[in-house]
Amino acid sequence: MTHDEKLKTAQTALISGDTARAEELYQDILRGDSGNLYALDGLGVLRCQNGNPTEGIEFFLEALHQFETPQQPEISNIKNSDTVNHNTVNPNTVNSQAVLLFHLGLAYRILGHNHDALNVFCKSRQLDPNNPDLILNLGQLYFELDQPEEAISCFKNMTVLQPENASAWLTLGYLYTLRNHHTEAIPVLSEAVRLDPSSPEACFFLAESLRKEERFEESIPYYQRLFPVGMEWSHAVHGCGQSLLALGDFENGWDAMEFRLVNAFGTWERHLLPNWNGNSANNRIGENCINKYNLKDKLKDNIENNIENNNDNEQKTVLAYSEEGIAADIMFASCLPDLINSVGHCVIECESSLHSLFRRSFPRATVVPLTPDTVDVNKNSWGISLDEQIALGSLPRYFRRRKEDFPIRKAYLVPDRERVTKWSNRLLEIGGVVKIGVLWQGSWTAEPEHQTALPMFELRNLMLRHQSDAAWICLQHGSKQKEIEQYRRNVSLQIHLYQEVFQYDLDEMAALLTTLDLVVTPSGYVANLAGALGAKTWLILPAKADWRWNLSRENCLWYPTFRVYRQAIGQSWSELFATVGTDLEKFLTTHHPPEESIPATLAFPEQNKQTLRFRRAG
Repeated sequence: MTHDEKLKTAQTALISGDTARAEELYQDILRGDSGNLYALDGLGVLRCQNGNPTEGIEFFLEALHQFETPQQPEISNIKNSDTVNHNTVNPNTVNSQAVLLFHLGLAYRILGHNHDALNVFCKSRQLDPNNPDLILNLGQLYFELDQPEEAISCFKNMTVLQPENASAWLTLGYLYTLRNHHTEAIPVLSEAVRLDPSSPEACFFLAESLRKEERFEESIPYYQRLFPVGMEWSHAVHGCGQSLLALGDFENGWDAMEFRLVNAFGTWERHLLPNWNGNSANNRIGENCINKYNLKDKLKDNIENNIENNNDNEQKTVLAYSEEGIAADIMFASCLPDLINSVGHCVIECESSLHSLFRRSFPRATVVPLTPDTVDVNKNSWGISLDEQIALGSLPRYFRRRKEDFPIRKAYLVPDRERVTKWSNRLLEIGGVVKIGVLWQGSWTAEPEHQTALPMFELRNLMLRHQSDAAWICLQHGSKQKEIEQYRRNVSLQIHLYQEVFQYDLDEMAALLTTLDLVVTPSGYVANLAGALGAKTWLILPAKADWRWNLSRENCLWYPTFRVYRQAIGQSWSELFATVGTDLEKFLTTHHPPEESIPATLAFPEQNKQTLRFRRAG
């Protein structure tokens, strides 16, 4: 067998998986030609495939040393997306050094030496800039090394080199979504769906980007493609629910939102209790949800069992448990009076910071602290016998199925009377000006930070323009409060700080909010607390705000005392704050703050009354 025949036979054996034959031939070649690039590269690939990349690296480095002498033979480009592949030598390829560097980089990746791999991949790309397999691995490596812009650049290049590669388009779109660049993601993911209409990932990420760009109607068809496999893609049904709610379809939206409680979104049985599924008037909701969204397996059985067993609600003790954090718990607590009136006894689980407030506001219920332990009907740390459970976020599914189901009431939480009186008198010491509470960074919420933050520069200018006719009360707590100190020193911004407000017992904050003339805030627990107390509140939202606020525009279905300022897609903060400033001037012109504190003879709730709005004299 000639030298060339041995090389071709070795390559064929490597491709077919006959590693023993390939090893024998490559070693035979090296006995006659110790510097043969073909054989060194092939043996390096074999070592990597056999789980010994360290020896493979030695062969690749020995081959690369051969380039110190001129006129070396060339080896082929190897196609591989993850590890060293079995394709090796091709004498017609002119980029042998680039291929060896590529293989060396793959071996480093197997060992987890990512920075070494990045170094040799970049050298290989300088020699062969259009190798799609190299670019693919380089893009994946950039992503693993948390260099998203470089990864995006690689996959952009991939879509140019292989425009029919649906996976390249999908990966590029996914990288855009991770960066919250949904405007750029939409056309890229649309191309991925065109090339591979059956790809659930492409449909899902496209639907998510459309929803987050507030293109709700366009997102729904892509979500719906995943409904036939509802349990496998429960997060798609959950996302569709957010779009439906934003469009005002509460009946279908709340049903779809239940999918947040399955698979990756949590556990349907957070506590070891059956799930409450409505009263006799609406206990077919669960059954309809089964048919609508292809529920099956444990979720279907759970709902069906609850439908059969939900005919004696007046005798049941139902646990309403905390789910997504303080802000969401406060919002969905507006449904608790409905639940209390629907069951024999209601037990409310909440964060310790809400315990006193909820206990005062819902006197007919038993309020218990949040526990990390599993709650069983026969065993729980509260010593209460429980029949069923429901997440607070699931209550709207039964009590807010139409716009008309949102009650027009100013408040459902009741602050502490003595603290309200104390804060009313204390704020009067400031003088007879309008008292405005202000916040720039929301917290204690399930929303990402960019959805709960306001630009400090714009807010500072708003306060500076109205220092003489308004008293600004800082509602910020924690490290973010330090930001205001800089402005107080540098631009003489007058803002009042009360450190005692920022305790984990929200009764203090609730009392202060009740005594203010206006609250200006982004999304977060303060916004929800102000709304639940019936305080006059201006909620300022960024574009692409959380789904809970997409239920309305200028007004808020959850809180009638809200005025919502929502940044439009493409609108600058300066434009939005100009509108806020104009409205604030009108408010300050027409609003006359009271000069008296809250009278000591306030009527507070009797045992069976659920809510009360406190009003000051004047």
